[in-house]
Amino acid sequence: MPAPTKRERQNRKRYERNRSVRTRLRNLSKKFYRALDAGDTEAARSVRNEAQKAYDKAAGKGIIHRNKASRKLSRFDRALAKRG
Repeated sequence: MPAPTKRERQNRKRYERNRSVRTRLRNLSKKFYRALDAGDTEAARSVRNEAQKAYDKAAGKGIIHRNKASRKLSRFDRALAKRG
């Protein structure tokens, strides 16, 4: 098996570095919707603020697209307004 190219090594390193950020974003999203389903709008509002910082930071670093971050936060806001 040939040695990995520099590009493959870079991709692997970036993948490992960004994976934890993406996982955290998914967990925050789940946490938000669980709080909403439980009827705890105060907790959902708190998680939404935490998620906004995380999504904006990830978008700024190029881990996710800025439009995706904006779309997710917009959906959080709509869900929150609908519930409470």
